[in-house]
Amino acid sequence: MKVTEIFTSLQGEVDVGMPATFVRLSGCNLCCKWCDSKYANKGKEMPVDYVAKKIDSMGLENVIFTGGEPMLQHAEMSQVMASLKRINTGYNFYLETNGSIYDDVMKYFKSVSCSPKKQASDYEESYSRVSQLDNVRWKFVYENKGDVWWEDFQKKFQIPSNKIWIMPEGSSRRDQLNRMKEVAEYCIEKKYNMAIRAHTLIWGKKRGR
Repeated sequence: MKVTEIFTSLQGEVDVGMPATFVRLSGCNLCCKWCDSKYANKGKEMPVDYVAKKIDSMGLENVIFTGGEPMLQHAEMSQVMASLKRINTGYNFYLETNGSIYDDVMKYFKSVSCSPKKQASDYEESYSRVSQLDNVRWKFVYENKGDVWWEDFQKKFQIPSNKIWIMPEGSSRRDQLNRMKEVAEYCIEKKYNMAIRAHTLIWGKKRGR
């Protein structure tokens, strides 16, 4: 499988503060101009067994697969999860995905953080299937109050407000702080959850955190 990086840190968004091993898989099927992890398009080919042993050596039971778009390698990701479960049945697996690629492996994560992009209409079949899973939480990136396109998305796929997280757009501390109050007030009004990019506020643009 193709991997950009494996590191330990704290979850900075939906499960903020949770210690975990992050496995950033390479490649993405979308090209969002504001993406803060474009470097994930590059990576190294690694044997599945090596990836599993590397994760196990980190010593944390929470494992987050992120990207890029990790569902491009869902078969290999499933193999890594199976290998780790043979080592320790206590592993908890989490997935961060744009939701445009569905596979039944999604059912086996403790939690799926699904962050659709504006071109959501191109992947309606996949989003429809993802929306039927009980372990999915939806995350949307807030750019400005004039572009809240996910409200229509929510209605279309009948997503409860308590399963939605809104996160300020921005890859720098300044961008995050400038939008946080506006996003907080919007979330209170709409009864959404608010997500912050805690890792950005703490470490800025530093990779591996």
